[in-house]
Amino acid sequence: MPDAASEIARTRFVGELNDVQRRRLGATCKYIDGLLCDIEHALHLPESESPFPHYVVDVTPAQVRLIEDHIRSLRAQLLRTLDWQHMKPELPEIPVSRSLITDLGFVEIAVEELRPRHMRGCGAVPEDAISGLNEVVDELRSLLHSIIRSIREELGLDQQSHFSEREETGKEK
Repeated sequence: MPDAASEIARTRFVGELNDVQRRRLGATCKYIDGLLCDIEHALHLPESESPFPHYVVDVTPAQVRLIEDHIRSLRAQLLRTLDWQHMKPELPEIPVSRSLITDLGFVEIAVEELRPRHMRGCGAVPEDAISGLNEVVDELRSLLHSIIRSIREELGLDQQSHFSEREETGKEK
């Protein structure tokens, strides 16, 4: 492990930030890019067909193109900023397939938490709603498991998620 004296003796190039400052610079550039991704997502909500959009898209296609041009310019400047310190963006490490399967696992959890035993935390579930609630969960789970199986087959993934492996839970009362 280098001692303080050897760290001080290291040659510092003109205009170079220290290691902590460089990490902060890199993290801030990455954070800014994440915000830009959020903006791009918001601009393209109509294309997602989500039944639960967060935003009303009140910009024209021409304005979207202008904003995207500005985003490209800002990203180019972020790269120049990193280059100024002889830095490069981190390479991606997480396969999209892993992210996809993980997110679908969270969807499985959310669906399962709609079961009457979990909904009781929000108050007593009316007797005449229990069957319907279980049917909704069963339909969502069935569709989700079909989607997961299809994606796993298409991507050539062998592992099953914890939730997909377990047997269907019994109907509740």
